[in-house]
Amino acid sequence: MIRSVCGDISKEKLGVTMCHEHFIVDLSIVRKDGESKIETVEEVVPEIKKMMDLGAQSAIEVTTNDMYRDVKKLKEISEITKLNIVAATGFYLSEYHPEWLTDASAEQIADVMVKDLTEGIDGSDIKAGVIGEIASSKDSFVGQEKKVLIASAIAHTRTGAAVTTHTGKATAIETIETLLSNGVEPDKIVIGHQDLVDDTEYHLSLLKYGVNIGFDTCGKISYQSDEVRAMNIKKLIDAGYGDHIMLSNDISRRTYFTSYGKFGYTAVLERVVPLLKEYGCSQEDINKLLIDNPARIFNNDRW
Repeated sequence: MIRSVCGDISKEKLGVTMCHEHFIVDLSIVRKDGESKIETVEEVVPEIKKMMDLGAQSAIEVTTNDMYRDVKKLKEISEITKLNIVAATGFYLSEYHPEWLTDASAEQIADVMVKDLTEGIDGSDIKAGVIGEIASSKDSFVGQEKKVLIASAIAHTRTGAAVTTHTGKATAIETIETLLSNGVEPDKIVIGHQDLVDDTEYHLSLLKYGVNIGFDTCGKISYQSDEVRAMNIKKLIDAGYGDHIMLSNDISRRTYFTSYGKFGYTAVLERVVPLLKEYGCSQEDINKLLIDNPARIFNNDRW
């Protein structure tokens, strides 16, 4: 089953899925830019509808406990749009962490995640369906980040929920090996933001562990062109790893919206998928990325 904010659904109902999105989020508490927030249902629904008009049916919403997650608003968005939304539990980068994490054990942190996954979030009956996005800083693990990662592994072993991450090149191998050594099944690991790295050999070094990777910042062309993203996906498919890649847009600022002249939540379906077809990917290849892989990875037979 897939645990959505409106209740559990069969994996067959997930359909075309964005694997790493934010619909209600506030990162401005650290960034101090006044832009890194999406606060209201009213502002995000029109943007989501544009994604759905292109064929999207579901999204994994990876706003963590310390990024101003609001599952009641997520449920309202899902009810209005009919998009299946999977909410998350976890903790982000060190600078966002609540003070109590400093003295908490990994087991105590895992207890919070497990409660979110099995009982409900913030006193509601709305449950998380994924652990993440569990973060590490750019060059290394900082503060309580490694402890949170271990806690996510503990929560996985207790619930079966997938773990999805915010990971750069410097910490990717350490992240994978830490999760594996603490009992996480490799196919329930998603190493996020790997489309920001233009290095196929590096991608293959991660995939050989049996994990999955996210090409999940599509449309953010100031970091990487979508042409490079699509070509790297094609190389990995040709190498036999089409079963271990997922796609998304990762919109964490309202200034990424189409109303600001950017691509919003549409980049995967309006830009990257046509490029994949142009580069020779079949519809079967694309269905794996958008439908089959999310359904397999985020499905949990223990719900």
